[in-house]
Amino acid sequence: MLNKPEGEFRVLQGHPELSVGLAKAMESTNPYTVGCLSFEETDIPEKDKKAIMQRFEESFLAGLDAEQFNICWIEHTDKGRLELNFFVPNVELSTGKRLNLYYDRVDRHLAENFKKAINLEYDLTSPDDPQKRQTISIEKSYLRIQKML
Repeated sequence: MLNKPEGEFRVLQGHPELSVGLAKAMESTNPYTVGCLSFEETDIPEKDKKAIMQRFEESFLAGLDAEQFNICWIEHTDKGRLELNFFVPNVELSTGKRLNLYYDRVDRHLAENFKKAINLEYDLTSPDDPQKRQTISIEKSYLRIQKML
């Protein structure tokens, strides 16, 4: 997340070296979780970014105090849109036990609802807007045939 030219990323919260060190100390095949909150907007106010990051932590790390987990937030703007990237070592800090930030089968609805609530509350562009849908649909079987040719 930090392998970008100067000015295209910014650490918003946390300490990348500490987060990576915690992940490296894990004896696990999946020592960390990374993800991105991506916005069509090129920028949003700082107070809104901080509030969105806080809400994310409250939603996906519910029931944990700030001392029980480590998270690093890094902003990217290199793709012409705003991205809030997060890096979380998969360890609960007070016990040393594995921490699972997201389990798709269980948490997908949470992620969808979070996305919808944030976009609505902060008046952000929604990827679910009907006007953003493709007007042409190509059959998957046609694409497979084209690959074979």
